[in-house]
Amino acid sequence: MHTQFAHDLCAARRKAGLLERDLSTLLELGDQDIAELEAGKRPPSLLEICKISLVYNRSFESLYREIRRTAKRQLFQQMPSLPSETKDKKSRFNRENTLKRLHGQLIGDLKAGDGES
Repeated sequence: MHTQFAHDLCAARRKAGLLERDLSTLLELGDQDIAELEAGKRPPSLLEICKISLVYNRSFESLYREIRRTAKRQLFQQMPSLPSETKDKKSRFNRENTLKRLHGQLIGDLKAGDGES
């Protein structure tokens, strides 16, 4: 799932000399939760990402890239499900421009292969 992040998290913990138990205490999580994060079996919450970043003084760009890639794929898949009508002209114009921009951005990013821009 989040393999690069899991690898980065394990490496950061080892480099910092912390035990899984240390991290579970700091993040207020169970040992199993830490094991799942480090195995890439579950993504961290936003609060967990912030705490981990503070503990290790790192930004973990790899996780952010993976989450954005997933978000872009999901948004692209949902676009055909949008309702087709809007009532007032101004909203319709703004909506059409927003959706056109989003679609173009998603197509470009996904065609580039990495889903990241």
